[in-house]
Order: sequence, then C-alpha cells, then structure tokens
Amino acid sequence: MARNTRPYAASRDAGALDRMRRVNDLLRDTISEVVAHELKDPRLDLALLSVTEVRASRDLRNATVYISAMSAPDSTAEHQTDAAEAAVDALTHAAPFIHRTIRRRLHMKRVPWPAFELDRRIAAAAEVQERIRGLKESQRAS
Repeated sequence: MARNTRPYAASRDAGALDRMRRVNDLLRDTISEVVAHELKDPRLDLALLSVTEVRASRDLRNATVYISAMSAPDSTAEHQTDAAEAAVDALTHAAPFIHRTIRRRLHMKRVPWPAFELDRRIAAAAEVQERIRGLKESQRAS
C-alpha cells in the first residue's frame, strides 16, 4: 500500500462533514449574538426570536439561516405568522450589517452571506401537540 493513500475514503469525508458542522454551529452562535444584542429593529421585539439552524454552502459563499419567531403567547395564529414574517423581513434588511459584523468577529477566509428563512418545524410541532391535546380531551368527554 502506498504511503499517502488512505485505506477508507469515508474518513476524509467525515472530516469535511465535521468541519462544516463546526462552521455552521459557529455561525449560528455568532449570528444569534448579533441579533440579540446589536440589532435595534422594532419588528424584532418579540417574545421569542432564536436562530435554530445555519446551513452554509460548501464553498462558504452563502448560508441559509433558519429562525424561530413567536410573539406573545395569547396572540392569534394569524398575528404569530405576521410577526414571524416581519422578523424575517427585518433580518433580511439587516443582512449586510450582520455579514459585516460576523466577518469582523470570525477569523475565517470567507464568511457566507446570510439568507434568512422561517423555521416551520417548531410551529408544526406545536400544532401536533395541540391536536394530541384535543384528542385527549375528546376521549375524556366521551
């Protein structure tokens, strides 16, 4: 066997996947910090606004940033949706500032451009919980 060959190609791919996972986690933490402490937009004054996941492209030119946004718990579902969409608009508007800030903080050759999207997984999970709760109550009533 030659000296510079690897017995398994998977070990090389695992290293690249691990590196991308670490980059995504670092970006998520840094963007969360910037959004929480440095942005002053009234559309971002919500009960809960968090960066749930970041998926950077392999070439680190772009990153999709998934956010979860919820307004007051007693608000209607329509108001929740409107507030979440307004938060995505505000973050998209602030993308140049966020990119500049994370570029200054992180010592990376290339910092990806953030594109914000609403993470619908949390809302879907809450809807499933509501349906389960409704089924339990209907079973108790019958």
